[in-house]
Amino acid sequence: MRSSARKILAGFTLIELLTVIAIIGILAAIIIPTVGTVREKAQRAVDGNNIREILKAAQIYAGDNQDRLPDPFNISNAVLNSPQLAWKWPGILAKNNILTDPSFYFAKNDTAFNSNIPLQFIITPSTARNTLHPSFTNARSPSWEFVGGVKMSDAATTPVLYTRGLQANGTWSPTSGVYRDTGGFIAFLGGNISFYPNVSTPTTSPFLTNNATSTSQTKPIDIRQAIPFNTVAASTGRIYGIPPPAGGGGMVGSANGTVASRGP
Repeated sequence: MRSSARKILAGFTLIELLTVIAIIGILAAIIIPTVGTVREKAQRAVDGNNIREILKAAQIYAGDNQDRLPDPFNISNAVLNSPQLAWKWPGILAKNNILTDPSFYFAKNDTAFNSNIPLQFIITPSTARNTLHPSFTNARSPSWEFVGGVKMSDAATTPVLYTRGLQANGTWSPTSGVYRDTGGFIAFLGGNISFYPNVSTPTTSPFLTNNATSTSQTKPIDIRQAIPFNTVAASTGRIYGIPPPAGGGGMVGSANGTVASRGP
């Protein structure tokens, strides 16, 4: 019996062992990327839900503020003080106790996110509650860009917030984009939230022109032409965003607001 067992073991050659290892390596090469893709899609689903909750919070805020969603340009430092205007958009929701969880503003697979959730929004204790906490603003870049100057009476197709990195040409930036240049979410006033690989083709663009007198059938691809436009500075829309700390080009939004432009 022992002799027979030795013969069986002796028949398992080095070549066969290497073949098995090679097969395992091939299977791993197939499975591991698939698992990574599934994980990335799952995180995107979380991001989409977070954007939805932020949109709802902004609409709740509007209900108590003359139907106006957060508008950093018209929020004084006495009400809320921040290093740049962009931080006032999420900050005012926290000040009003509508959305007080900072984690909603950072995507875990965003390369600009350092994996550390900010401690809090507002510096406490403070009677006025009018200063944002440095753990939220210092060397941070929210994963979303925000539109200020939107009213509940605006068109349902008005963009309210979107994944950071959308460029004026309708594509996402490979350097500042949360998902690089693979696309991003756009949330509209009417509640529609979708993931778009790009919005660079007028025939399929989800945007409608902000030019009320236009008879053109051409849809804009530049998001600045889809947000409220007004020649009066205090009444026109602006897009707010904070570039990644490591730098990144292509963003439409800026720290102190990029002004809307008249659409086609």
